[in-house]
Amino acid sequence: MIPIYSILFYIGMSFLIAYLIGKNKTIGFWKSFIFCLLFTPFFGLFIAEGGARKNAKGCDWCGNKYNEAKYCGLCGKNIEGVLRPG
Repeated sequence: MIPIYSILFYIGMSFLIAYLIGKNKTIGFWKSFIFCLLFTPFFGLFIAEGGARKNAKGCDWCGNKYNEAKYCGLCGKNIEGVLRPG
């Protein structure tokens, strides 16, 4: 018999991952919560982190609205307009 505190810990970890990470991603809270419950919270963490942000920063210089990084993947500029080194 599995102790009740182990089950509560498992559900609690799944909820925390879905709430803190999944709600800000395109996968959403409920899908990441279900992935955490069905597989493991650790595997659900990777699925939630792999998704794109709901409100990405975008690039002011080239119009890439899906940019999430410090430097844009298309034009290579950051917020100040400085090109990435290299």
